[in-house]
Amino acid sequence: MRHPLLAVLPSHYLFALCLLVSQVHAEFIVSHRSPETEGDFRQHYNNELLTLALEKTKAKYGAYKFQAIPAMTTPRLLSVATSNIYQNLIFELTYEDKFTVKGDLTYINFPIDLGIVSYRVCFVNPAIKDELKQISTIEQLKKHTIGQGIGWSDVEILRANGFHVNEFSNYGNIFKMVSAGRIDLFLRGANELRSEYNTFKSTMNLTYDESFVIFYPLPRFFYIAAENKLAKKRIEEGLKIAYHDGSLKKLWRKEYGESIRFAKLKQRKIFHLNNPLIKNLPTDYQKYLYDPFHD
Repeated sequence: MRHPLLAVLPSHYLFALCLLVSQVHAEFIVSHRSPETEGDFRQHYNNELLTLALEKTKAKYGAYKFQAIPAMTTPRLLSVATSNIYQNLIFELTYEDKFTVKGDLTYINFPIDLGIVSYRVCFVNPAIKDELKQISTIEQLKKHTIGQGIGWSDVEILRANGFHVNEFSNYGNIFKMVSAGRIDLFLRGANELRSEYNTFKSTMNLTYDESFVIFYPLPRFFYIAAENKLAKKRIEEGLKIAYHDGSLKKLWRKEYGESIRFAKLKQRKIFHLNNPLIKNLPTDYQKYLYDPFHD
């Protein structure tokens, strides 16, 4: 039975009321990435972190639904990110000035991995592993070929610093290329070495260098279409709440603690490179960065 009050309300008020009710009960959907290949665990921490941020803001903003999109490469992801095919699509990217030039993308101002991915260690061609131990300068390192993924920030950064880089479309194949000696080096974050080595070592002659680490700033943020202001606001609030109450650092250590110890960064020589892709990035994110050499 229709409520008597509704019978006397003008039609435009009824429409507004129905719209308000539908918005109150509408699901808050956040779309996220899926692994590109079997054995690709790179999205695990990102998705756990997103969930943490959403949980921290549940009391203020309400319930949410977390849904995966089909697996796709970074260039493909960028092409669909602002189309809103996937509602509130949020994804991680290593910061580059060019991503926000058009104004249709924006980033959440919190470095999601606390900067640990800036410390780059290498899977190596087994034939040159002993030779690499003798390297003491960047110039010596530049004679070796590097493999990285298509669209990765590393490619431009390494080329700008004078390295020869080959690009590959399939993430899993790069491990095969370096273990077979088709390339000499495959740079990974210190937080990625252990899990990737354990995933791929049984199927190929995979090995890694233990003598040096290459550092260049690689701040990684969550990106989202600029029009999705509520989702951006909610997730940024949630990340900062989780950081200050210690739950984010707890999750980070659970995910990466063993990997960082495995990489033994303090026992390595460190080579510093410039990152020309972050010239316009404000430096306020740096207060959240982790320094493995002073932990």
